[in-house]
Amino acid sequence: MRLTFSHASLRALWDEAIRQWPLSVRPLNGHSSPGFWLVGDEGIYLIHNGAGPKGSRPTVAYANECDPLKIPFQNWLGRKRTIFNDIGGMEFVELFIIGTAVDAQCDLEITFEPDVMTVSVIEKGQASLRWQAPRIRHIPRLAR
Repeated sequence: MRLTFSHASLRALWDEAIRQWPLSVRPLNGHSSPGFWLVGDEGIYLIHNGAGPKGSRPTVAYANECDPLKIPFQNWLGRKRTIFNDIGGMEFVELFIIGTAVDAQCDLEITFEPDVMTVSVIEKGQASLRWQAPRIRHIPRLAR
């Protein structure tokens, strides 16, 4: 399964992240350093872990294939369930890979195998940098 993210959406996400990280980082699931979460929720999106002002809505970068603002529900739901199951989930993405894509003005591609996630910077149609991580499949904590 493959997801892609446009440079334009990554740039907006990165710009907000670098403003928020110096103020505070929201620790989650053992990750307390700056970075990004790939989230399967309503669609699939990247979000930074910088703590913004109370009540603010953070910028998200939707996967081109799972953007609920552009794609009908029934078209993205199956892909989200294949990657994250019915409940949803989160995977941590190191900040250097997003920063590299933004600096190089490139898109990002994320592919999934059962136990591995591969994040690639796509330059001129080719992967110029790859980062792999074991799939942790963090389940979002539900508010009680």
